[in-house]
Amino acid sequence: MGFLKTTGRIFYILILALLILLGILFIIYFGPSIWKKWVTYPRLEKERAELWLKFKKPPSVIPAVSHKGVMHSHTYWSHDSGGLLPVILEGAKKAKLEFIFLSDHPHEKLDSFPRSYHGIFDGIIIEAGTETSNGLMVQPFDSTVLDWNLPFDEIIHDIVTNGGLVTYVHTEKEHPWGNPDYQAMEIYNIHTDLIDEDGILPFIINSTINGKEYRHWGFRELYNDQTAIWARWDSLNQHRRIVGIGAVDAHNNNSFKARYLNDGQVEWIGPNNDPLSIKKPGLLEKILLGEPDKFGWAFRWEMDPYFNSFNHVNDYVFCDTFSNVNIKDNIIKGHVFVSFESLAEADGFQYFSTDSQNKVTGILGDSVAIDDAGFLKALSPFPVKFQLFNSGKIIDEMEGSYDYEFNLERKPGNYRLVASLWLDDKWIPWILTNPIFVY
Repeated sequence: MGFLKTTGRIFYILILALLILLGILFIIYFGPSIWKKWVTYPRLEKERAELWLKFKKPPSVIPAVSHKGVMHSHTYWSHDSGGLLPVILEGAKKAKLEFIFLSDHPHEKLDSFPRSYHGIFDGIIIEAGTETSNGLMVQPFDSTVLDWNLPFDEIIHDIVTNGGLVTYVHTEKEHPWGNPDYQAMEIYNIHTDLIDEDGILPFIINSTINGKEYRHWGFRELYNDQTAIWARWDSLNQHRRIVGIGAVDAHNNNSFKARYLNDGQVEWIGPNNDPLSIKKPGLLEKILLGEPDKFGWAFRWEMDPYFNSFNHVNDYVFCDTFSNVNIKDNIIKGHVFVSFESLAEADGFQYFSTDSQNKVTGILGDSVAIDDAGFLKALSPFPVKFQLFNSGKIIDEMEGSYDYEFNLERKPGNYRLVASLWLDDKWIPWILTNPIFVY
């Protein structure tokens, strides 16, 4: 009897210890996300709503209109994405996009264009493009066949010579920076921002707990200043013009989905659009599956919907005509700034130079003679902290203002702006402009 009693006590202690351990693990892994759901994110939502009330549309000083879109997005054509046009357009419309430049992975060494989606769909320009494994993104803007067997430099030269756009992507990695032909580089990429985290598990847990309501804050928590990339960009711009763009790297592929087939079975699709199984509906399906949505999915759990990627980082391009070629041409000119849109919409933001008579003599991306660039100016729809960089170094700051002016005092250089918003008791980078080159 004593043996049974002792054994029972040991068993009770072990069970209690296990429960305590599980409780500790639950608090460690799930506690932060639960706290965010009930405390942190509601507070941030309130702060952001109060910020949005401070919106003041600036007067239009730059004669061209800015168009909002995204670079580096994937569709069903990529092996690791199943994105179809209706799903893409749903996210794009909600994010108020006007253009999407695609970056689908090639299928073969001979890569035909155009392919995937290419044209204007519900008023949104979609331009076909390719992302290669060696960090190259191209939009040929032509009916052509790219031969990826050719040398890297030859491919770039041919695309640029024939009117295409060449961008270095995933710029946390090494690239042939000395190539004379590429036109742009990513100065921000969502995937780049993700891989510098301490593992993806906290993001998965947070996304599971906070779901649709607060997913934008989960994306925002990935953000880190890409100081090494920006330093390289500034350095490159001392020798030749390299346009900085933001990239969504949208795949809509971190998901689990299920749909009913015509024969009554259920098909499960996992991450990277990989098929998991086709089976007769069982207990799991009875619990999880509901009526099919407008896309045919009876179950859909996503960590990276197109909307959240599309609404995280945008490129605003100043153009005189809304067309795919004109947007491309003005990206090449550097008439573009990067905006983190989930914080606030950047519509109305402008950065330009004026002469002593207050006449606009150039905009972001332009080269302006020192005699024609007495002042650098900016207008913002929200009060921000302006930071002016000259060749990568901060030379001036102004906090809490809707407008900005800096007297150049006849000092040549490459001048770019960072505008930050006051949220969560700190200044958070919101807009990164391309430089104005004063010579």
